[in-house]
Amino acid sequence: MSTILTKDNTMLPCFSSFPPVNNTNTSRPLVLAAAAEATGAGLSPVLTWSAVGVIVAAVGILLVVLFRRRDTRTKTLTPGYDAAGSALVLLNRLATKTAVTGVTAELDKLPDLVSLLAIADGRSPKIGFGVIVTEINGYLDNAFPQDYTAQIAANPGSGDAYTALARNQGIKLEAARTAITIVQRRVEKLTGK
Repeated sequence: MSTILTKDNTMLPCFSSFPPVNNTNTSRPLVLAAAAEATGAGLSPVLTWSAVGVIVAAVGILLVVLFRRRDTRTKTLTPGYDAAGSALVLLNRLATKTAVTGVTAELDKLPDLVSLLAIADGRSPKIGFGVIVTEINGYLDNAFPQDYTAQIAANPGSGDAYTALARNQGIKLEAARTAITIVQRRVEKLTGK
């Protein structure tokens, strides 16, 4: 049992389990003061701020490297992406008509786009520009000859061959449009467009 000093210096018994407020016994330090001294003895503030500076610099360098790679990749893939977009617009126009060599004006623009896509495939073969080139070339190979109506009139049995050619033309057209969509999504995912 401990005692409490009152204002007039009389001692009263204390029945509490807590130490009295005016305890004059200073032989044991307060717990909070001991904890404060123990935490300050670890690292110096200069060392702590130096570590923070090194971490910030490392993160900054990492971000610069990542953004530079993305910018380089964007610069490499943009011409192929644009050519694929132009080819898609052209193929969408061609989807409404039968492709006839020498008559359909849009067919003359496709070989230029195919060569741009082939260059893009050479720069980055893993993207899939080569699939677009193959499908568009297959579409061009299935174009009707200019005098197909005269050939059908001369040989009525050749109508089935032209029907099959038209079917193949439609299949290649849709395959090219699908390949362009897939490649464009890949490029957008890699470049953040």
